[in-house]
Amino acid sequence: MLFFLAPVLGASLAHAAGPSSLALVTAAVSTDPTSEQDAPSAPPPDPASAEAPSTSASSPSEPTTGADLPAPVVAPTPQDFPGLMNPSIAVNGLFLAGVQTRDGTLTGPAGADEPLPGEGETFGTGLSAQEFEVQFKAAVDPYLDANVVLAVPGFEGIEIEEGYVTLRTLPGVLVRAGKIKEAFGRENLTHTHALLTVDRALVSQAVFGEEGLNDVGIDAQFLLPAPWFSELTLGVDAGSNEVVLGSGAPGGVGTMAHWRNLVDLGDTTTLELGVSGLTGLAAAGGRSVVGGIDLTLKGHGTGARQFQRIVWQNELLVAQRRDAGTTTTVADGLYSTLEGSFSRRFWLGGRFDVVGLDADTAAGRTLGASVIGVFAPTEFSAYRLQAQRQFLPDGHTSDSLVGQLSFTLGAHPAHAY
Repeated sequence: MLFFLAPVLGASLAHAAGPSSLALVTAAVSTDPTSEQDAPSAPPPDPASAEAPSTSASSPSEPTTGADLPAPVVAPTPQDFPGLMNPSIAVNGLFLAGVQTRDGTLTGPAGADEPLPGEGETFGTGLSAQEFEVQFKAAVDPYLDANVVLAVPGFEGIEIEEGYVTLRTLPGVLVRAGKIKEAFGRENLTHTHALLTVDRALVSQAVFGEEGLNDVGIDAQFLLPAPWFSELTLGVDAGSNEVVLGSGAPGGVGTMAHWRNLVDLGDTTTLELGVSGLTGLAAAGGRSVVGGIDLTLKGHGTGARQFQRIVWQNELLVAQRRDAGTTTTVADGLYSTLEGSFSRRFWLGGRFDVVGLDADTAAGRTLGASVIGVFAPTEFSAYRLQAQRQFLPDGHTSDSLVGQLSFTLGAHPAHAY
């Protein structure tokens, strides 16, 4: 029995410790009387080989080592690119429960009543599903990364919220192509579950719609030579945003630019300033031009207080349409959010909105005030409670109290700073 194990055991030890170990194992096996009886007789030696001295590396004068053995040849497999067979998958769900009134009158469920002029997104009275997202993210190969986000808003229908590839091989340039959340300002890049508040800023909804600036296109991010972090993003999209573009004409693409600057004010404080621009043919005729300025101040504690932080984020947007030498302001406004965290799991915040900086515009002016409390036991779940009042044109009001449950399953990619 030991005779049959000798080749296997000897080969294994030879691979680990060299031929000397193989010799010891072979010698030990040869002393077993059972192996001597069962072993077949060896053939007589070849006279030619006996006369010729051995010059191989296995001669006693030149013993072989592990380094002399040829390296094993391993064929590439799909496991060399883990994303090929097993991309990172994440699922996020947002569920709401709330009460809403318009001019003091209780409303029905979400979408049951017509919104008032100038009113932003509301969620009605009762229970509703705000959004459901499934994300697939992986490295396609050493040159491309892929990111696909499928969304089911209100659990009605499925749509591709994002689906793009990122080219990382160009020095100093990061290129994205596909359906993307464009790098216009601060809030547009943020997914719903990563917002401070339950809804998006009112001015963002007025300029770009509830889905934001999210179109098929290509953009490139360049790091600029500066003593601080300075990034320039240039992009082209299909021009299909129905609110600000959407002409459908040949050559009606949208062109976008965003210049982002981040400066360290200290070891724990940063200041970010961004300037954005977008232009393209408008559905109502003429050319749309959108400009934006964003300012964000962030600070956090250190040591035992590292989870204490404060974030002040501000953004100004102006959308105009230019036709036959006439410039018309379609929508303009700003928002300001303030977020403060005094522990790892709990933080408070608020948002102030203005839509219609010029009260003489046809749409009038809308003001909004929101207060929110957030409890996040882990990074995979959060509970939000938001109270909001919108002061609408012609003296109308819209009030709401909304609770939100957010949960995430699977891989949870880091959010942009």
